[in-house]
Amino acid sequence: MNTRRSLSFAALVCVAAVVAFILTGNAAQRENDTQTLVGKPAPDFTLKTLDGQEVKLSSLKGSVVVVDFWATWCPPCRKSLPHLQTVSKNEDLAKNGLKVLAVNALEKQDKVEEFVKQNSYSFTIPMDASGDTMKEYRVQGIPTTVIVGRDGNIKNVFVGYGGEESGKQLDKAIDAALAEAKPAA
Repeated sequence: MNTRRSLSFAALVCVAAVVAFILTGNAAQRENDTQTLVGKPAPDFTLKTLDGQEVKLSSLKGSVVVVDFWATWCPPCRKSLPHLQTVSKNEDLAKNGLKVLAVNALEKQDKVEEFVKQNSYSFTIPMDASGDTMKEYRVQGIPTTVIVGRDGNIKNVFVGYGGEESGKQLDKAIDAALAEAKPAA
C-alpha cells in the first residue's frame, strides 16, 4: 500500500510538472506574440513596395494604418485579401485618413506580382523579404492584421481570418481608430 501511495504521489508530481511546463510555455509564447503590442508604439519600418517605392510607417503618423502580414501560399490570407481590397478602395475611409499596407511575408517579388495581377489587387504592398519586420511585430501566424492609430500606437491585432465575421471585426476596429482625434502636432 505504501508503494502504491508513492507511485500515486510520483504520478501526481509528474502531472503537475507537465501542467506547469505547458502553462509556462504558453505564457512565454503569449508574452512574445503580436497581441502583446496593443497599446504600445508600433515598431517603425521602412520597406520597398512591390512597385519600387519606399514606405516608412512613421511617416504616416496622423493616419490610421492597417498593416496586414500575408503570403500568397496562405489559404486564410487568400480569403482575407478581398476584404482588405474593399477597405483600401473605400474613398470615405481614405478621406478620413486610412492607409492600407499589405506587407508580404518572405516571398519573391515576381511571385507576388503575378498573384496581385491575377487578383487585381491595388493596395500598397511593402515587401518584407528578410522577415525582419515580421519579427519586430512578433508575428507567429499569418494573416496577422495590425491597426495602428493616428498617434502611432497599436490599437488592435487580429490573427487569422474567419470570413465575414472577421471582416466585420476589422471594420469595427478601423472605424473606432478613425473616430479618435488627430494627435496634436
